[in-house]
Amino acid sequence: MILKDGVRMNGVSHELIIAFIIVNEVFRYFDYQFVVTSVTDSKHSNKSLHYSGNAFDLRTRHIKDSKMIDSIVNVIKQRLGKHYDVILETDHIHIEYQPNF
Repeated sequence: MILKDGVRMNGVSHELIIAFIIVNEVFRYFDYQFVVTSVTDSKHSNKSLHYSGNAFDLRTRHIKDSKMIDSIVNVIKQRLGKHYDVILETDHIHIEYQPNF
């Protein structure tokens, strides 16, 4: 796992640390670098889970094959389970811990 310069991890939840480990394993399986581009830093919507340490973004621009990105996203979704949202944005993957009780 690589943190982009300026990424802050203040107050990251335990659940997000588990997600980092799992996502790192998925990226290693597909032989790509796992680059975190934002956690508790940057600007997000007012209700964003980034600010509470329950969301992060990761880079996809180094993966040129869109089908590969889709495969990576699907495997991440399977491995993280129902309490995590995994959203493929136009230029990154957004992952957040949001339990559905």
